[in-house]
Amino acid sequence: MQLPKLLLATAISLLPFLCQAQNQQNPPAPITNVPNWLKAMDKNGDGKITSTEATGLMKRNFSRVDANKDGSLDKNELTKLANRLRRNNQNQQGNKRRYMSTEDLLKSAPKDVTIEPDITYRKGKSNAWKLDLVMPKAKSKAPRAAIVFVHGGGWRSGDKRAGYFMRGAIEYAQKGYVCITVNYRLIAEAPMPASIEDVKCAVRWLRANAKKYNVDPKRIGAYGNSAGAHLVCMLGLVKPEAKLEGDGPYQDQSSLVQAVCASATPTNFLLFDNRRKSQRTQPGELFAGPAETLEERGRKASPSTYVAADAPPFLLVHGTADTTVNIKHGDTFHAALKKAGAKHLEYIRVEGAGHGVFHKSSKKTYPAMEKFFETHLLGKKKKILEGL
Repeated sequence: MQLPKLLLATAISLLPFLCQAQNQQNPPAPITNVPNWLKAMDKNGDGKITSTEATGLMKRNFSRVDANKDGSLDKNELTKLANRLRRNNQNQQGNKRRYMSTEDLLKSAPKDVTIEPDITYRKGKSNAWKLDLVMPKAKSKAPRAAIVFVHGGGWRSGDKRAGYFMRGAIEYAQKGYVCITVNYRLIAEAPMPASIEDVKCAVRWLRANAKKYNVDPKRIGAYGNSAGAHLVCMLGLVKPEAKLEGDGPYQDQSSLVQAVCASATPTNFLLFDNRRKSQRTQPGELFAGPAETLEERGRKASPSTYVAADAPPFLLVHGTADTTVNIKHGDTFHAALKKAGAKHLEYIRVEGAGHGVFHKSSKKTYPAMEKFFETHLLGKKKKILEGL
Protein backbone atom coordinates (compact mmCIF):
# COMPACT_ATOMS: atom_id res chain seq x y z
CA MET A 1 0.00 0.00 0.00
CA GLN A 2 1.70 3.20 -1.20
CA LEU A 3 0.35 5.73 1.25
CA PRO A 4 3.08 8.35 0.69
CA LYS A 5 2.12 8.53 -3.00
CA LEU A 6 -1.50 8.77 -1.97
CA LEU A 7 -0.86 11.77 0.23
CA LEU A 8 1.35 13.43 -2.33
CA ALA A 9 -1.39 13.01 -4.91
CA THR A 10 -3.74 14.71 -2.47
CA ALA A 11 -1.47 17.74 -2.29
CA ILE A 12 -1.36 17.97 -6.08
CA SER A 13 -4.82 17.03 -7.22
CA LEU A 14 -7.24 17.87 -4.45
CA LEU A 15 -6.53 21.51 -3.83
CA PRO A 16 -7.31 23.01 -7.23
CA PHE A 17 -10.72 21.32 -7.10
CA LEU A 18 -11.40 22.57 -3.58
CA CYS A 19 -10.31 26.03 -4.61
CA GLN A 20 -12.61 25.89 -7.62
CA ALA A 21 -15.59 24.77 -5.57
CA GLN A 22 -15.10 27.39 -2.89
CA ASN A 23 -14.63 30.33 -5.22
CA GLN A 24 -16.97 29.19 -8.01
CA GLN A 25 -14.24 29.46 -10.61
CA ASN A 26 -14.19 27.62 -13.90
CA PRO A 27 -12.14 24.41 -13.95
CA PRO A 28 -8.54 24.70 -15.12
CA ALA A 29 -8.22 24.87 -18.89
CA PRO A 30 -7.05 21.68 -20.62
CA ILE A 31 -3.30 21.45 -20.98
CA THR A 32 -2.59 22.72 -24.49
CA ASN A 33 1.11 23.30 -23.91
CA VAL A 34 2.18 19.79 -24.89
CA PRO A 35 0.87 19.74 -28.50
CA ASN A 36 2.12 23.29 -28.97
CA TRP A 37 5.59 22.35 -27.75
CA LEU A 38 5.68 19.30 -29.99
CA LYS A 39 4.48 21.28 -33.00
CA ALA A 40 7.18 23.91 -32.45
CA MET A 41 10.14 21.67 -31.59
CA ASP A 42 9.53 18.06 -32.67
CA LYS A 43 11.26 18.36 -36.03
CA ASN A 44 11.16 14.66 -37.01
CA GLY A 45 7.59 14.07 -35.82
CA ASP A 46 8.39 11.16 -33.49
CA GLY A 47 6.39 12.58 -30.60
CA LYS A 48 9.45 13.53 -28.59
CA ILE A 49 11.74 16.52 -28.19
CA THR A 50 15.47 15.84 -28.15
CA SER A 51 18.09 18.12 -26.66
CA THR A 52 19.08 19.26 -30.14
CA GLU A 53 15.47 20.01 -31.09
CA ALA A 54 14.66 21.92 -27.88
CA THR A 55 14.80 25.71 -27.98
CA GLY A 56 14.60 28.60 -25.51
CA LEU A 57 13.66 27.79 -21.92
CA MET A 58 12.99 24.16 -22.84
CA LYS A 59 16.60 23.81 -23.91
CA ARG A 60 17.92 25.61 -20.84
CA ASN A 61 15.94 23.34 -18.49
CA PHE A 62 16.20 20.17 -20.58
CA SER A 63 18.16 18.05 -18.10
CA ARG A 64 15.75 18.93 -15.32
CA VAL A 65 12.68 17.95 -17.37
CA ASP A 66 14.28 14.79 -18.76
CA ALA A 67 13.43 12.67 -15.72
CA ASN A 68 14.59 9.31 -17.12
CA LYS A 69 17.76 10.83 -18.65
CA ASP A 70 17.23 9.19 -22.04
CA GLY A 71 18.09 12.35 -23.99
CA SER A 72 14.52 13.10 -25.08
CA LEU A 73 11.29 14.47 -23.63
CA ASP A 74 8.28 12.25 -24.26
CA LYS A 75 4.61 13.21 -23.81
CA ASN A 76 4.58 11.97 -20.24
CA GLU A 77 7.51 14.18 -19.24
CA LEU A 78 6.06 17.15 -21.11
CA THR A 79 2.68 16.67 -19.44
CA LYS A 80 4.34 16.68 -16.03
CA LEU A 81 6.10 19.90 -16.95
CA ALA A 82 2.83 21.48 -18.10
CA ASN A 83 1.15 20.44 -14.85
CA ARG A 84 3.98 21.87 -12.81
CA LEU A 85 3.79 25.20 -14.65
CA ARG A 86 0.03 25.31 -14.15
CA ARG A 87 0.36 24.63 -10.42
CA ASN A 88 2.99 27.32 -10.08
CA ASN A 89 0.63 29.77 -11.75
CA GLN A 90 -2.21 28.69 -9.45
CA ASN A 91 0.04 29.18 -6.43
CA GLN A 92 0.89 32.71 -7.54
CA GLN A 93 -2.78 33.52 -8.11
CA GLY A 94 -4.12 31.58 -5.14
CA ASN A 95 -2.25 33.51 -2.48
CA LYS A 96 -3.98 36.72 -3.54
CA ARG A 97 -6.94 37.30 -1.33
CA ARG A 98 -10.03 38.78 -2.90
CA TYR A 99 -12.06 40.61 -0.34
CA MET A 100 -14.35 43.48 0.48
CA SER A 101 -12.54 46.67 1.47
CA THR A 102 -12.74 47.82 5.07
CA GLU A 103 -14.48 50.98 3.93
CA ASP A 104 -17.20 49.01 2.12
CA LEU A 105 -17.51 46.58 5.02
CA LEU A 106 -18.13 49.28 7.58
CA LYS A 107 -20.40 51.20 5.24
CA SER A 108 -22.61 48.15 4.66
CA ALA A 109 -22.69 46.98 8.29
CA PRO A 110 -26.16 46.74 9.88
CA LYS A 111 -26.89 49.35 12.54
CA ASP A 112 -27.36 46.75 15.28
CA VAL A 113 -23.81 45.33 15.10
CA THR A 114 -20.34 46.66 15.78
CA ILE A 115 -17.45 45.59 13.55
CA GLU A 116 -13.79 45.83 14.47
CA PRO A 117 -11.91 45.05 11.24
CA ASP A 118 -8.43 43.66 10.68
CA ILE A 119 -7.46 42.93 14.27
CA THR A 120 -3.97 41.44 14.41
CA TYR A 121 -4.22 38.25 16.46
CA ARG A 122 -0.47 37.72 16.47
CA LYS A 123 2.42 39.97 15.60
CA GLY A 124 4.91 38.98 12.95
CA LYS A 125 5.81 39.07 9.29
CA SER A 126 2.63 37.51 7.90
CA ASN A 127 -0.22 39.73 6.72
CA ALA A 128 -2.53 36.73 7.14
CA TRP A 129 -2.66 37.00 10.93
CA LYS A 130 -5.78 39.14 11.04
CA LEU A 131 -9.41 38.70 11.93
CA ASP A 132 -12.60 40.73 11.80
CA LEU A 133 -14.72 40.84 14.94
CA VAL A 134 -18.49 41.35 14.79
CA MET A 135 -20.59 41.77 17.92
CA PRO A 136 -24.04 42.99 18.91
CA LYS A 137 -24.24 46.71 19.53
CA ALA A 138 -26.69 46.10 22.40
CA LYS A 139 -25.03 45.65 25.77
CA SER A 140 -25.29 42.45 27.78
CA LYS A 141 -24.48 42.05 31.47
CA ALA A 142 -23.77 38.36 31.02
CA PRO A 143 -20.84 37.21 28.85
CA ARG A 144 -21.91 36.14 25.38
CA ALA A 145 -21.27 32.93 23.47
CA ALA A 146 -18.94 33.25 20.48
CA ILE A 147 -18.59 31.68 17.04
CA VAL A 148 -15.44 31.43 14.94
CA PHE A 149 -15.96 31.47 11.16
CA VAL A 150 -13.17 29.93 9.06
CA HIS A 151 -13.18 30.39 5.28
CA GLY A 152 -12.48 27.67 2.74
CA GLY A 153 -10.67 27.78 -0.58
CA GLY A 154 -8.56 24.63 -0.71
CA TRP A 155 -6.09 26.09 1.81
CA ARG A 156 -4.67 28.05 -1.13
CA SER A 157 -7.18 30.91 -1.52
CA GLY A 158 -10.13 32.61 0.16
CA ASP A 159 -10.63 35.40 2.65
CA LYS A 160 -12.36 36.10 5.97
CA ARG A 161 -14.79 38.50 4.27
CA ALA A 162 -15.76 36.22 1.41
CA GLY A 163 -19.39 35.18 1.01
CA TYR A 164 -21.03 33.53 4.00
CA PHE A 165 -18.02 33.84 6.29
CA MET A 166 -18.60 37.55 6.85
CA ARG A 167 -22.33 37.42 6.18
CA GLY A 168 -22.72 34.58 8.67
CA ALA A 169 -20.66 36.43 11.28
CA ILE A 170 -22.97 39.43 10.94
CA GLU A 171 -26.13 37.32 11.06
CA TYR A 172 -25.02 35.49 14.20
CA ALA A 173 -23.93 38.74 15.86
CA GLN A 174 -27.49 39.90 15.27
CA LYS A 175 -28.64 36.75 17.09
CA GLY A 176 -26.57 37.69 20.15
CA TYR A 177 -23.17 36.05 19.56
CA VAL A 178 -19.72 37.62 19.40
CA CYS A 179 -18.21 36.42 16.11
CA ILE A 180 -14.79 36.44 14.53
CA THR A 181 -13.97 35.55 10.94
CA VAL A 182 -10.35 34.55 10.52
CA ASN A 183 -7.60 34.68 7.93
CA TYR A 184 -4.71 32.23 8.06
CA ARG A 185 -1.57 31.53 6.06
CA LEU A 186 -2.36 29.99 2.68
CA ILE A 187 -0.13 27.23 1.33
CA ALA A 188 1.76 29.45 -1.09
CA GLU A 189 3.04 31.21 2.03
CA ALA A 190 3.38 28.22 4.35
CA PRO A 191 2.35 24.56 4.02
CA MET A 192 0.34 22.50 6.49
CA PRO A 193 0.21 22.68 9.50
CA ALA A 194 0.52 26.50 9.36
CA SER A 195 -3.20 26.99 8.74
CA ILE A 196 -4.06 24.79 11.72
CA GLU A 197 -1.63 26.65 13.97
CA ASP A 198 -3.05 30.00 12.85
CA VAL A 199 -6.72 29.29 13.53
CA LYS A 200 -5.75 27.83 16.89
CA CYS A 201 -3.88 31.03 17.69
CA ALA A 202 -6.97 33.06 16.73
CA VAL A 203 -9.09 31.09 19.20
CA ARG A 204 -6.49 31.61 21.92
CA TRP A 205 -6.54 35.34 21.11
CA LEU A 206 -10.32 35.34 21.54
CA ARG A 207 -10.07 33.71 24.95
CA ALA A 208 -7.26 36.05 26.01
CA ASN A 209 -9.53 38.98 25.09
CA ALA A 210 -12.75 37.45 26.40
CA LYS A 211 -13.22 40.06 29.12
CA LYS A 212 -12.66 42.93 26.69
CA TYR A 213 -15.35 41.68 24.30
CA ASN A 214 -17.65 40.19 26.96
CA VAL A 215 -17.19 36.61 25.71
CA ASP A 216 -17.77 33.49 27.76
CA PRO A 217 -14.54 31.52 27.11
CA LYS A 218 -16.32 28.26 27.95
CA ARG A 219 -18.85 28.65 25.13
CA ILE A 220 -17.10 29.13 21.80
CA GLY A 221 -18.30 27.41 18.63
CA ALA A 222 -16.93 27.29 15.10
CA TYR A 223 -18.25 26.95 11.56
CA GLY A 224 -16.31 26.17 8.38
CA ASN A 225 -16.91 24.78 4.90
CA SER A 226 -14.56 22.52 2.92
CA ALA A 227 -10.97 23.49 3.85
CA GLY A 228 -12.46 25.70 6.57
CA ALA A 229 -14.46 22.72 7.80
CA HIS A 230 -11.26 20.73 8.14
CA LEU A 231 -9.78 23.52 10.24
CA VAL A 232 -12.75 23.90 12.58
CA CYS A 233 -12.79 20.14 13.14
CA MET A 234 -9.18 20.45 14.24
CA LEU A 235 -10.27 23.24 16.60
CA GLY A 236 -12.78 20.88 18.14
CA LEU A 237 -10.53 17.85 18.55
CA VAL A 238 -6.82 18.64 18.69
CA LYS A 239 -5.35 19.02 22.17
CA PRO A 240 -1.99 20.60 23.09
CA GLU A 241 -0.19 17.26 23.29
CA ALA A 242 -0.56 16.93 19.50
CA LYS A 243 1.93 19.80 19.21
CA LEU A 244 -0.10 21.74 16.66
CA GLU A 245 -0.42 24.95 18.66
CA GLY A 246 2.43 26.59 16.74
CA ASP A 247 4.68 29.32 18.11
CA GLY A 248 2.01 32.01 18.39
CA PRO A 249 1.13 33.85 21.61
CA TYR A 250 -1.47 33.18 24.34
CA GLN A 251 -0.20 29.66 24.94
CA ASP A 252 -1.79 29.78 28.40
CA GLN A 253 -5.21 29.78 26.70
CA SER A 254 -7.02 26.79 25.20
CA SER A 255 -7.52 26.65 21.42
CA LEU A 256 -10.36 24.11 21.70
CA VAL A 257 -13.92 25.08 20.82
CA GLN A 258 -17.07 23.71 22.44
CA ALA A 259 -19.24 23.10 19.35
CA VAL A 260 -18.37 22.47 15.69
CA CYS A 261 -20.48 22.81 12.55
CA ALA A 262 -18.59 21.55 9.49
CA SER A 263 -19.78 21.04 5.93
CA ALA A 264 -18.16 19.15 3.01
CA THR A 265 -15.26 18.31 5.31
CA PRO A 266 -11.94 16.70 4.33
CA THR A 267 -11.51 14.51 7.40
CA ASN A 268 -8.73 12.09 6.44
CA PHE A 269 -6.00 12.85 3.93
CA LEU A 270 -5.37 9.13 3.43
CA LEU A 271 -8.80 8.74 1.80
CA PHE A 272 -8.20 10.78 -1.32
CA ASP A 273 -7.82 9.04 -4.68
CA ASN A 274 -4.33 8.61 -6.10
CA ARG A 275 -5.03 10.70 -9.19
CA ARG A 276 -1.41 11.38 -10.08
CA LYS A 277 1.63 9.21 -9.65
CA SER A 278 4.41 11.80 -9.49
CA GLN A 279 5.65 12.81 -6.06
CA ARG A 280 5.60 16.55 -5.37
CA THR A 281 6.83 18.02 -2.12
CA GLN A 282 8.02 21.38 -3.44
CA PRO A 283 6.98 24.75 -1.99
CA GLY A 284 3.40 25.69 -2.71
CA GLU A 285 1.96 22.22 -2.08
CA LEU A 286 -0.23 21.43 0.90
CA PHE A 287 2.24 19.00 2.47
CA ALA A 288 5.47 20.51 1.14
CA GLY A 289 8.40 19.01 2.97
CA PRO A 290 10.41 15.78 3.24
CA ALA A 291 8.82 12.90 1.34
CA GLU A 292 9.87 10.39 3.97
CA THR A 293 7.65 12.00 6.64
CA LEU A 294 4.71 12.78 4.37
CA GLU A 295 2.44 10.00 5.57
CA GLU A 296 3.04 10.93 9.19
CA ARG A 297 2.37 14.62 8.54
CA GLY A 298 -0.78 13.87 6.59
CA ARG A 299 -2.15 11.72 9.38
CA LYS A 300 -1.25 14.38 11.95
CA ALA A 301 -3.26 16.96 9.97
CA SER A 302 -6.37 14.76 9.69
CA PRO A 303 -9.33 15.32 12.07
CA SER A 304 -10.05 11.57 12.00
CA THR A 305 -6.81 11.00 13.91
CA TYR A 306 -8.18 12.77 16.97
CA VAL A 307 -11.69 11.36 17.45
CA ALA A 308 -12.39 10.76 21.13
CA ALA A 309 -15.19 10.29 23.63
CA ASP A 310 -14.73 13.83 24.93
CA ALA A 311 -15.22 15.39 21.49
CA PRO A 312 -17.46 18.48 21.55
CA PRO A 313 -20.87 18.44 19.88
CA PHE A 314 -20.60 18.10 16.09
CA LEU A 315 -23.01 19.00 13.32
CA LEU A 316 -21.70 17.49 10.07
CA VAL A 317 -23.14 18.21 6.63
CA HIS A 318 -22.13 16.32 3.49
CA GLY A 319 -23.56 15.64 0.04
CA THR A 320 -23.59 12.11 -1.38
CA ALA A 321 -22.59 13.41 -4.83
CA ASP A 322 -19.63 15.51 -3.67
CA THR A 323 -16.91 14.87 -6.26
CA THR A 324 -14.39 17.12 -4.49
CA VAL A 325 -14.53 15.62 -1.01
CA ASN A 326 -16.14 12.21 -1.29
CA ILE A 327 -19.01 11.32 1.03
CA LYS A 328 -16.81 8.65 2.59
CA HIS A 329 -15.07 11.48 4.49
CA GLY A 330 -18.31 12.38 6.21
CA ASP A 331 -19.47 8.79 6.66
CA THR A 332 -16.25 7.44 8.15
CA PHE A 333 -15.68 10.48 10.35
CA HIS A 334 -19.18 10.33 11.79
CA ALA A 335 -18.84 6.59 12.35
CA ALA A 336 -15.44 7.02 14.03
CA LEU A 337 -16.74 9.72 16.39
CA LYS A 338 -19.70 7.54 17.27
CA LYS A 339 -17.50 4.52 17.90
CA ALA A 340 -15.16 6.59 20.07
CA GLY A 341 -18.11 7.48 22.29
CA ALA A 342 -18.70 11.11 21.31
CA LYS A 343 -21.94 12.18 22.97
CA HIS A 344 -23.56 14.79 20.72
CA LEU A 345 -23.46 14.07 16.99
CA GLU A 346 -25.72 15.28 14.20
CA TYR A 347 -25.16 14.28 10.59
CA ILE A 348 -27.09 15.80 7.69
CA ARG A 349 -26.39 13.56 4.71
CA VAL A 350 -27.99 15.12 1.62
CA GLU A 351 -28.72 12.72 -1.24
CA GLY A 352 -27.53 13.97 -4.63
CA ALA A 353 -25.89 17.11 -3.26
CA GLY A 354 -22.40 18.19 -4.29
CA HIS A 355 -19.61 20.19 -2.66
CA GLY A 356 -21.82 23.26 -2.22
CA VAL A 357 -24.26 21.29 -0.08
CA PHE A 358 -24.42 23.71 2.84
CA HIS A 359 -25.70 26.68 0.85
CA LYS A 360 -27.64 24.81 -1.81
CA SER A 361 -29.52 22.95 0.93
CA SER A 362 -29.86 26.12 3.04
CA LYS A 363 -33.54 25.54 3.85
CA LYS A 364 -32.38 22.55 5.84
CA THR A 365 -28.82 23.41 6.89
CA TYR A 366 -29.19 27.04 8.01
CA PRO A 367 -31.93 26.32 10.58
CA ALA A 368 -30.06 23.20 11.68
CA MET A 369 -26.91 25.20 12.41
CA GLU A 370 -28.85 27.91 14.23
CA LYS A 371 -30.56 25.33 16.43
CA PHE A 372 -27.28 23.46 16.96
CA PHE A 373 -25.41 26.51 18.29
CA GLU A 374 -28.44 27.65 20.28
CA THR A 375 -28.61 24.24 21.95
CA HIS A 376 -24.93 23.78 22.70
CA LEU A 377 -23.75 27.37 23.24
CA LEU A 378 -26.76 29.26 24.54
CA GLY A 379 -28.93 26.70 26.26
CA LYS A 380 -31.08 28.10 29.04
CA LYS A 381 -29.12 31.36 29.08
CA LYS A 382 -30.33 32.44 25.63
CA LYS A 383 -32.54 35.30 26.84
CA ILE A 384 -29.85 36.67 29.14
CA LEU A 385 -27.21 36.51 26.40
CA GLU A 386 -29.43 38.43 24.03
CA GLY A 387 -29.57 41.21 26.57
CA LEU A 388 -33.27 40.79 27.34
